[in-house]
Amino acid sequence: MADLVLQASNDLVARLAHEADPVRAVVELVWNAIDAESSVVIVRLERDGTTDAITAVHVQDDGHGISSDEVEATFGRIGDSWKRLSRRSKNDMRRLHGSRGEGRLRAFALGSRVAWSSRSVNTAGVLQNVEITGSRSNRHVFRWTADPAGQATTGTTVTVHNDEQRSLAALENDAALPALRSHFAPILLHDAGLTITYDGASLDPSQEIVDDTELTVPFGDGSRGGELSVRVIEWRSGKHRAIYYGPDAHHFPFEEPGRDVEGQYPFSAYVTWDGLDHDAVAVLGLGDMAPEPINHLWRSSRRAIREHFARRLRERRREQVDKWKETGVYPYQGEPTTEPERAERAVFDVVSGALVPHISKRNSDARLTLALLRDAIRHDPDKLTTILHEVVSLSEADRDTLTRLLSETTLSAIIRSANLVASRHKFLAGLEHLLFDPTDSPEVGERDHLHRILEHELWVFGEAYHLMSSERGLTQLLRTHLKLEGLPTKNATPVKRWDGKSGRVDLHLAAKYQEHDRVRHLVVELKAPDVTIGRHELDQVEDYGNAIFFGPQFSSSTAHWDLILVGTALDDVAENRIFKEDFELGKFWEPTPKAGRPRVTAYVRRWRDLIDENRRRLDFVTRTLEHDPSISEGLGYVREQYADFLPQVNS
Repeated sequence: MADLVLQASNDLVARLAHEADPVRAVVELVWNAIDAESSVVIVRLERDGTTDAITAVHVQDDGHGISSDEVEATFGRIGDSWKRLSRRSKNDMRRLHGSRGEGRLRAFALGSRVAWSSRSVNTAGVLQNVEITGSRSNRHVFRWTADPAGQATTGTTVTVHNDEQRSLAALENDAALPALRSHFAPILLHDAGLTITYDGASLDPSQEIVDDTELTVPFGDGSRGGELSVRVIEWRSGKHRAIYYGPDAHHFPFEEPGRDVEGQYPFSAYVTWDGLDHDAVAVLGLGDMAPEPINHLWRSSRRAIREHFARRLRERRREQVDKWKETGVYPYQGEPTTEPERAERAVFDVVSGALVPHISKRNSDARLTLALLRDAIRHDPDKLTTILHEVVSLSEADRDTLTRLLSETTLSAIIRSANLVASRHKFLAGLEHLLFDPTDSPEVGERDHLHRILEHELWVFGEAYHLMSSERGLTQLLRTHLKLEGLPTKNATPVKRWDGKSGRVDLHLAAKYQEHDRVRHLVVELKAPDVTIGRHELDQVEDYGNAIFFGPQFSSSTAHWDLILVGTALDDVAENRIFKEDFELGKFWEPTPKAGRPRVTAYVRRWRDLIDENRRRLDFVTRTLEHDPSISEGLGYVREQYADFLPQVNS
């Protein structure tokens, strides 16, 4: 008998063994069997007759085994496996999975004693029986013997004894089977000659697949990126959700949870890129903080998976709603005609779509259930969970999930929010038309039209601000400022611009922030669509800023004023005034801070930029609602809401 002493300390081997992850240990032992060109791999759990606790784990295969010539190279070192020098298995049957020589150490996650019993043919052509043993008490030392074997087939059996009676509940069939099926699905679907059995159940993924989709996803840019493949398999049952990364379509050495990407349906996503070598895989765990291009690959793959399930969810809803309509079960007639009706219908489709597995297939029962759902959403959303419990018979777990969702808000609030988002999206479409349409935009004035409309739609400039005054001049700005500061306003001194004239701004929005006793103001100067902003307009706003900065009435080190000039276009002079370091923000003026003076900053913005920024903010929710208003819808909304404020424009 000979001893193999690993060139590493006992504690290093313990860390490499990842002894808190028994499922991964089984995965690695099965991969060792697959790399040994096995066609049949059987994992058997041995249980205590009294407690039913797992006392031993056996992994048996019919591969080429471990010969005496390979023991030193296989078990004698860490991080320099023979597999690292070869991409194919010994007889060129398969591409190798492992390469670091650490997989065998994972066995210590299953128990305190490990034994490999392997029948193999050595280089002299002699069939041998090789026995290798190791223990957790001395992890870096393995003992082995080799003896002639009789007439028998090759193969290896790994037996791990759980002498310390550590909990191996993670290996129980219901918990482990979906994870193992997911992990080995790519190679099992590719290699018809390979079968894996776990605790008496076959890991046959083909019977559990609901949907199998291949995606091609570009990522990164230029030489620091490329094109990756994402295969998304949706499972019929279980709760397993994971994302796997690998260099080819069959081997995925890195795995991460996928619950934060898709939390409703069990799935496995397999991300393939030929640039995922050992070094790239090593940094995948950093995710968004990984070096380029791995961070781009990580982000792009997760985004593609999210978009895939968003499409799948929309498809399911449409298919089910269409089926209900065809059979006369759908509780609504015709198309919705108002935004509240559309919002209610959207919420109904989401809720009923999520409940499809629990709604009866019988038309009469389904019709009653859906009618109750409609009435609950429309009249009494708070009773929805009661209806679902009484009529739909949700499981306790599903009711708890729905209750948690509804505890954060009410369905009536969801409907109001959906209506608000849809209305805002349409407003942006209508505003864009009024500002940029060559026929209508010349008729739109800054004070007569834009001002009167926008004082009702102040979210365009930021949710944190509230309308304080409008068309009231700088004197009213002062009164607003003093009020926010908690100072008397009765004897406020009139404010003049530097040229001695009274100043007037189109909109003054102000909000008081409680942090650090600071007051923040926003002043918006609107220009009509036909005005190109130049030196004169910027000087006008700068005059306002100087009146605030130098006026003794505004003296306060806790106040911050943002002045924003908004128009459709800027001339070259105006663009040259913008600070280079703040070009995207449009900052063009900011006096040097002084003690006792407010901080004042002036910006110039294009309507195009403001509209695009708001669209990006609404983008996620509008995609979820599948709401994309046309120009005619948007213009119709603005005309309907602000008919008294608009000029007579052409259709």
